[in-house]
Amino acid sequence: MKAAQFYGGKDIRVENVPDPTPAPEQVLVKVDAAGICGSDLHGYHRQPEKPLSPRIGGHELTGEIVDIGKDVTGHKAGTRVAIEPISPCNNCPECLNGYYNICSNLRHAGGGFAEYMVAATSNAYELPDNVSVEGGALAEVYAVAVHAVNRAMVSPGDRVAIIGSGPVGLTIAQVADVAGATSIAVLGKPDAPIQIAHEAVGAVPINVDKTDSVASVMDWSDGRGADVVFEAVGGKANTLERATEIAAKRGRVCMVGGHGAPLTFSERFARSRELTIIWSFCYGRRGGKTEFRIAIDLLATGKIDPNPLVTHRFSLDDISEAFAVAAGRDEFGSVKVLVTPNNL
Repeated sequence: MKAAQFYGGKDIRVENVPDPTPAPEQVLVKVDAAGICGSDLHGYHRQPEKPLSPRIGGHELTGEIVDIGKDVTGHKAGTRVAIEPISPCNNCPECLNGYYNICSNLRHAGGGFAEYMVAATSNAYELPDNVSVEGGALAEVYAVAVHAVNRAMVSPGDRVAIIGSGPVGLTIAQVADVAGATSIAVLGKPDAPIQIAHEAVGAVPINVDKTDSVASVMDWSDGRGADVVFEAVGGKANTLERATEIAAKRGRVCMVGGHGAPLTFSERFARSRELTIIWSFCYGRRGGKTEFRIAIDLLATGKIDPNPLVTHRFSLDDISEAFAVAAGRDEFGSVKVLVTPNNL
């Protein structure tokens, strides 16, 4: 089969590799679509001095089961599935309490940038007929949003501000809307993605390059600030400081993005407002269901629409161009870029 082999940085080569074979408790999936994640781009921007051992990336994916291992029950060939890419130990205190996202032995799997991949049966979630390929490919991103909204305890009547207009920020906007947020503001750039949030949930678009974002939030919130602020940027920007500046008194700040540099903020400013700062990582279990399943259920209801977030599609052969477009948001207006290994 063909697969995209990642040798580090921008060195991505589409090569022929052996077809995978499912182990006794695995399924073999023909990949329909795999999304390029922000974490994929972090690696893309780090060019090593010499090639690394190749690996197949891609952890946001959907496809169709084409074969099953000998011990598999409950799954069959022809079933459309979304793949949850994290595997906990299921035996530590965190796992037993439902917080498997912070399992000390958590393993992350990829393999979606290939024609076929294998996954554990427990990680393969059947998709309802009315969930599109786009929905299946974005299920992992929506699960991140579900967890963040749960962590921040968004409730009816809350004013919600989201720093970041990438896929995570936009999915949080949609899930917060379902949770009952009375008004949503999205701070980001360029204009195209924040306009998507406006059209999807009526969010107030605030372009951080064109306006004073703090003043804009205060104007939107009648001078109070946001009851809940989500940070969905990550990287090296000190967005925690901005998040505390736009939060209302006794507001909640939920940090979702992963940062590669230390964060600072005014402790006195946050303390005098009695702000609560919350950290959100991946997704776990809530109310007897995994948040990955909750995300799929929300997609099935039609209350959240993944289609406006998918701005570009590329074949597997064109994956280098796909990464360039995903990395060039300002130039291409990209939000979620999908790779379709089997040319759907």
